[in-house]
Amino acid sequence: MASCGQTAQALVAAYNTWTLENIMNVRAFNCMNYILPASLGQTPMDNEKYKAFFAPRMVPFRDFQLTVHDTVVDEAARKVIMHMTSTASTDIGKYCNEYILKLPMTEDCRKVDKFEEFVHSGYSAKFMADLAKSQRKPSL
Repeated sequence: MASCGQTAQALVAAYNTWTLENIMNVRAFNCMNYILPASLGQTPMDNEKYKAFFAPRMVPFRDFQLTVHDTVVDEAARKVIMHMTSTASTDIGKYCNEYILKLPMTEDCRKVDKFEEFVHSGYSAKFMADLAKSQRKPSL
């Protein structure tokens, strides 16, 4: 049986490969994704909706790396809490964000059962708006 801590480490490694297939492989088939706080207006997503949401958002980011600053693992409750930061390069400059992940695991701790991602909401909203603005083509 895998440990919840090992699965959390596998999740970080998957994001650091920056391939959608690897990122999705750590999630249970019925995993739900929540991007929080609720003020961001993101609705919960199953795996198919998350892939459709996340795939186009991956494109502008290069050299994406997560760094874990703190992890709390409760094997009995099958939950992991992680504090992380990320960096990446984009056409509008360096991306640096901060996250708290709450990760309930499957009974065998091999997959993430629910993905609750708290992001730095002010930074995320502004950066993504600036990125979207830079990608719009001027009309003729």
